[in-house]
Amino acid sequence: MASSEPSNLVKQLEAATKNPPQDPILRKQLYQASKKLFIAVEDQFDTIYRINYSAQIISVAKVAIDLKIFEILVKAKGPVSTSELAKTTKASDVLLGRILRFLASHDMVVEADEDSWTANNVAQVLSIAGFQAGLTHSFETLMPCLQHTPQFLADTGYINPADVVHSPFQLAHKTDVPAFVWAMGQPKLVADFQLWMSVLHESQKTFLDVIDFERLCRHAASDTVVFVDIGGGLGQQCALLKGRLPHLKGRVILQELSMVLPHAMQTPGVENTELDFWTGQPVKGARAYYMRNILHDYPDDKVLTLLKNTIAAMGSESVILVDEMVIPNKGAHPRALELDITMLTSLASMERTEKQWHALLAAAGLRIRESGTYNDATGESVMVLVPV
Repeated sequence: MASSEPSNLVKQLEAATKNPPQDPILRKQLYQASKKLFIAVEDQFDTIYRINYSAQIISVAKVAIDLKIFEILVKAKGPVSTSELAKTTKASDVLLGRILRFLASHDMVVEADEDSWTANNVAQVLSIAGFQAGLTHSFETLMPCLQHTPQFLADTGYINPADVVHSPFQLAHKTDVPAFVWAMGQPKLVADFQLWMSVLHESQKTFLDVIDFERLCRHAASDTVVFVDIGGGLGQQCALLKGRLPHLKGRVILQELSMVLPHAMQTPGVENTELDFWTGQPVKGARAYYMRNILHDYPDDKVLTLLKNTIAAMGSESVILVDEMVIPNKGAHPRALELDITMLTSLASMERTEKQWHALLAAAGLRIRESGTYNDATGESVMVLVPV
């Protein structure tokens, strides 16, 4: 590379930061290239400081969220001084100065001048209630699990965790019950998690964008069960289906535990019914048995039990729709792998690779008739399954 080329590249990069491209494909390409450049040019101290102090970023961001710093800066019409923020937040101006300098050094706010601050695009994101809820959920629920993970894996001989009541989660939260049972007694954390999930999936593609659901329901009568959402939470997917296909003939059924059903959505045309899915599937011959983010909660032996329970209820026109992450066998996106580590530390389970899914489904006596991916970053996909 000629000596003038690096300086020209620096100028081009600085120009791009001031006027980033609007084309989403070009933005993604620039983001990926910049990440590679970032790693290629950092020295050893940049590397160790970045990794060694990474936990401070979420911790200080959580303090800023609690003090509503991001909202204040986003709503302000110009720079806000440390002293002004101190008056609004009732926090020490010395403490606020330390927090704000840290935030600015990590590009979460902009240091407009000495003791003067403004919002940037990162602050805009961190001012959104749903994203704040996600960060709070990670800080309060997941970070304690991560702290216990190295010792847990060493103590268990580095085997892949597969016991839902023996994971870093139990050590971190001093409990002997599974995470989802523990969560029932933590209404604030559950509310944060639900808000986080809703903003994550807002305006995103869904399984209905990659399969022709109406084709699965051809010739259905009004009393035909066309959709059974197994363990469907508050009924968001049932509501999605009814909203997307309002004239669809047939019955739509939500199945959930008795403790969840009182909180479920009351969607016209959706039957909310009680079910512990380990006891078997009482609805026979439905066109589609749907499971979204259910199987990733459990190790292989439990997944096989659930799938075989469902197979026993299927009719000649039935399919199982598994809506889960399918991690590529090579070159997976960090978002998918971050969620995989979350499953490891909190539920002793896993997000599965394409190869692992094929092996597991074959063991259950199922084959993939068709599939579609609707989120390339996370690998979120729907698999249409039929018995072999």
